[in-house]
Amino acid sequence: MIDYAKNINQAAALAAWWKIADKYNKSLPLHPVVRTYANGTQKTVFIRKGIISKSVIETGEKLILQYIKSFNEARKLELVQDEAPSLATNSVELGRILQTSDRTVRSHISVLKRPGVGFISEYNFRGTRANFELWINPAILWPGQTENSKNTAQTAQILPQNKNLPHIKQLETPETKEKEITHVDKGGVATQQSALPGGEGEAGYTGDTFTSDTGLLQTLKTTEKAPARPLAAKRQATEAGSAARTEKDAQMAVFKAYVENFWAIASKLLYPTADWTEWHHKMAKNAIFYGVYRGFKAQLSEKDWELYHLQAIERLKLAANYYENHPGKHPPLPYAEFRPGTGYFDHENTRGFEGTHEWYTKQQVWKRQQKVNDALRRAANEIRLHKQGKLREELQRKTPLEMFRFQEARIKRLGKAALDKFYAQHAITKS
Repeated sequence: MIDYAKNINQAAALAAWWKIADKYNKSLPLHPVVRTYANGTQKTVFIRKGIISKSVIETGEKLILQYIKSFNEARKLELVQDEAPSLATNSVELGRILQTSDRTVRSHISVLKRPGVGFISEYNFRGTRANFELWINPAILWPGQTENSKNTAQTAQILPQNKNLPHIKQLETPETKEKEITHVDKGGVATQQSALPGGEGEAGYTGDTFTSDTGLLQTLKTTEKAPARPLAAKRQATEAGSAARTEKDAQMAVFKAYVENFWAIASKLLYPTADWTEWHHKMAKNAIFYGVYRGFKAQLSEKDWELYHLQAIERLKLAANYYENHPGKHPPLPYAEFRPGTGYFDHENTRGFEGTHEWYTKQQVWKRQQKVNDALRRAANEIRLHKQGKLREELQRKTPLEMFRFQEARIKRLGKAALDKFYAQHAITKS
């Protein structure tokens, strides 16, 4: 049975989704396709039709992250009883979160709803503005806890028994904020510091032990005792220190979760065949704590840290794509084995994970340019169809000037540079 009293394990849910998607794609039959090349030669290749594409898999990942955030929030508010609530949203809202068009969202949802895929277990329309609610397959969110987890096809058909539970409202996520580049590199991050005894303080994470050393663990020294103080002053200081420590411990627990989640994904994407020992896991997480997150020294808000974490995961995928396209290359060990700063996740190693920051930045710029170009092509096409009288009725009723202003207002949302390109495209000079 599923234990709804606990938060959903994000790393386990993502891993379960990747496994299901991979199994579905491999189950599709191969079809011969004849390709003709420029020199006239032909070659028969075999492809699988109807596979779950990389972009659809990424949409599933983001839906899982969105559902987990909403589910955990609902659980805190005691809205979750003995079954999983739905995620209530619409294509436009998801488009903003997933940074894509609502049309793409609808297309991806239709794939995720496909029989046999096993991602969406139920989908219902709600209201008159294309709102809908969906349930994600329990075998993905709670792998190993459902009775039918061994049979994905059967699990996908399980429907919640109670339709009257309060639905989870769409919560704000970092993707809804118009930020592009990470903040940690600009935040004046402090250098690594030695750890306090017993794992206290802002230090690296190695499981149960903290250390700033990414090589062999060193023995930690104890601090000197403070001079004795009057009892009243000591009690007041103790109470204040206890409150501060509770808050600090709660924050450190979140940071640990980021490191754990990052390494769980990194080990699967970059080191799928590695056989790690517990010591290796600790060393890798310690390197990630300082190399990827800079020891969490930057003064960022909770949402900004979450944004940075999600961006770091995206950078992991870029790295995985690189090694997939270069079979002869392999990432080095995640931590420095002999010479400090040579581990893949060490900040000093500019040819390691640190280099993916530039890849990510260029990708964001490319996505932005692609979005502008797509919008300009769409505007030009609709203006052309309007002149030919072939546009859909609600737009065809507009006068040529109204049509131009309608497209102008659309492009204006993308910024001044996009608007200037729109004017140049239609030979309009601003007065």
